[in-house]
Amino acid sequence: MKRRVFILLLAALVSTGLSAARPTLATADNAAIAVNTKDGTTVFKVAFAIRRVMSDVVTETNAAVAYNSCTDCASVAIAFEIVLVESDASVISPTNIAIAFNENCSTCVAVAEAYQFVLGAGGGAVHFDAEGNRILAELRRRLHSLRKADLTIDQLQAILDDMSAQIADVLANHLVSAGPPRPQETTTTTPTTSTTTTTPTTTTTPTTTEETTTTTPTTTAEVTTTTGP
Repeated sequence: MKRRVFILLLAALVSTGLSAARPTLATADNAAIAVNTKDGTTVFKVAFAIRRVMSDVVTETNAAVAYNSCTDCASVAIAFEIVLVESDASVISPTNIAIAFNENCSTCVAVAEAYQFVLGAGGGAVHFDAEGNRILAELRRRLHSLRKADLTIDQLQAILDDMSAQIADVLANHLVSAGPPRPQETTTTTPTTSTTTTTPTTTTTPTTTEETTTTTPTTTAEVTTTTGP
């Protein structure tokens, strides 16, 4: 799944050209796409989504793609996705991907950061409490306000990591079951939570990392940063 999405994203940018890039990349469930071809400018795109899934197969995709083909320019793409699995899904295989790509660039910087949270609710509907909704609304506002901030890459990374930690806290402490409790069953099973865990990387070529499955809710955070020659 991840390889297929990666090939689609890369092919859209490199093979089919910029005109086809946007519709192809838009096939991701949540995507931030920053494409810059104008010298001396910065393109900053963000995406923030909360998705509830009740199907047997969970394959949500979160993508951040930054592309430059210009001089003295920058592109920044940031994608946050929260996936709440409200079914007893038999397959939980999310994809989180970040691609930063410079083509025919001089003194340009491309930054792509993707954070994905996937939490299994054990087959029941859930919702955020009032405080959780307030925090998430503030995080969404804060994310969009970054467009106007004059930040270094390190400063941006620190802010995004802080936002990621706040989301993890909301999922741990401000997510509650909806409706009356379900009847006690004679057989107790542990809800399956599948996540993708990656280590932030810095590279001059698009990269992805392999997925791992755990039994503890964790955060997917994939970062790809490239700089011009």
